[in-house]
Amino acid sequence: MYYLLECFGPDDQERAAIDTVPRGIYWNRGARFEEPVPDPLEVILDGDGLMMPMFNRGILLFSDELVKVVREAGVDNIDTYNAVLVDPVGGKRHTNYKAVNIIGLVAAADLAASKYHAPSGRPLIDTDFDALVIDEQRAHGLLMFRLAESVNGIVVHSIVREKVEKAGIRHLNFIEPESWVS
Repeated sequence: MYYLLECFGPDDQERAAIDTVPRGIYWNRGARFEEPVPDPLEVILDGDGLMMPMFNRGILLFSDELVKVVREAGVDNIDTYNAVLVDPVGGKRHTNYKAVNIIGLVAAADLAASKYHAPSGRPLIDTDFDALVIDEQRAHGLLMFRLAESVNGIVVHSIVREKVEKAGIRHLNFIEPESWVS
């Protein structure tokens, strides 16, 4: 079984958010980078708040703990890069995060069974889903990948979900594909 990985966080607390990311690096292509990535990557936060285990806005960031757990689950198609998340107001620098590049765009949507709208005219890259159905055969047993039809979708296998939940990493959301809205 597959899920879409999101990180909404608690409704009753202010959460840190990404404000500015390094330009010229495209984190949702699903391919390895040809040019070197700055070390460390500096990401500016939009104010202070609860630090989440995952940020996904222009760049994908995982806490070091989340990187460790997904790798222990068997995910082997990610490249990670040192990142520093900077609070511009308080000046705090969070160094316990990695920028994550998921290697693999997989066209795993069962379009005949899904509900979607393709703004570009074809269901690739930027498809808006109201209900997604994953064709598990097309996922080829991968434990984590980006959905080729909507590259903002991070798809994880139930093995990853179980490991993350067992590790007690809070504030991650595993959305059933039929309920995922992109």
